[in-house]
Amino acid sequence: MTAAPEAGLVGGSSNDPTSGGAISAHSHAGQAVSVRFATDGEISRWDELILQNPDEGTVYRGRANIDAMELQGAAPVYLIVDGCAVTAFKVGVPLVGALWVLFGPPVRDVRELISSARAVAAFAARQGEITAVRVRTQLKANPDDAEMLRAEGLVRVPTWLDDSTVIVDLTGSQQDVWARFKKRARKSIRRAEREGVVVDRVAATDDNCRVLYEMLDATSGGRFKIPGLASTTAVFQRYESTGHGQLFLARHCGEVVVGAFVAMLGTTALYLGAGSVRKLPGDPTLCGLGDSRAAYALQWDIMGWAREHGCARYDLDGTPSSATIGDPAHPRHGVGQFKTAFSDEITDYLGAYQIAVHPRRAWLLRQLEICAQRIDSSPQLNRVRRRPVRPNPDHVWLHRKFTQSHRRGS
Repeated sequence: MTAAPEAGLVGGSSNDPTSGGAISAHSHAGQAVSVRFATDGEISRWDELILQNPDEGTVYRGRANIDAMELQGAAPVYLIVDGCAVTAFKVGVPLVGALWVLFGPPVRDVRELISSARAVAAFAARQGEITAVRVRTQLKANPDDAEMLRAEGLVRVPTWLDDSTVIVDLTGSQQDVWARFKKRARKSIRRAEREGVVVDRVAATDDNCRVLYEMLDATSGGRFKIPGLASTTAVFQRYESTGHGQLFLARHCGEVVVGAFVAMLGTTALYLGAGSVRKLPGDPTLCGLGDSRAAYALQWDIMGWAREHGCARYDLDGTPSSATIGDPAHPRHGVGQFKTAFSDEITDYLGAYQIAVHPRRAWLLRQLEICAQRIDSSPQLNRVRRRPVRPNPDHVWLHRKFTQSHRRGS
């Protein structure tokens, strides 16, 4: 689940198309890239516009997720970049100003990304208080593209989205989907059936949301950030009210042992949030599902629901990268092994990049962010704090190579 920054760090936004005026910048091919705020009419049919984009959009760009982020204190910014709808959020940061964080733009290659990022940065500069713009596209990871971005002055940064995932192909018959699983997934689903695991599709009532949240909170154990109970409940209920979300609870021997919430946009379903019982109270590192294989049964039922709703893809939302999937020391190694049982292919995205609007403030922002994240992932400090957090080798933005662009001031 995407957790927004604390409300106290978030600034306001404007979606008046006349505010700041439209702006154009030239692409690598010499063509102008236009940027403006969306009109009220465009915002009213935002999901429709998102699905018309070249990359078909994602759940995170849709109105239900925007509303969910607002509930957590984020401020949405609706942009039209070169004719495409782009979902963004404005984030205020003490001392250094504000950021625009874009879930997009829906570009086709890295050259388009550079041109669009520059155009958005120029537009943001006219708004008066934006320090930097961050872009997170659906472009796949490519070392040459990453090098070009650095050469053009963009720097690698973290974002709210995972940069590697497993996407399950739901096309064809149910048997076709089943046949594409690894043997261990098929065996585990059959084992769950023998164990009497039952998966229920339940309403997102306050009580059911609390059941899932308590497992999610126990699974987190401080290892990753999640919204509070009230925000989580509101998010689930918002998705459910649109008809684009479903809460699942799986029981073994009559007790709820694992649950998940799944959202959808267009033909893509997203594993939005999940949790399971723990083996030992207070220890998030040890799963308490035992030999029931309930988590596999849960996923199989989720895929059935997604297919019933016309989805062709199921995004399991977050794994180690393809380069680190085999590393047993990776803090998400177990997650990766579980998810790749349903599809062998890991999708690695190019990741998020920052372009400076005010270079000195943008540089200061990155240094503060890097310092805070290095402290947070320090094995020595986490032992003192008794936090079961290990360094993540996929957090490449903490590596010196990625913290600087080839141009100064980014």
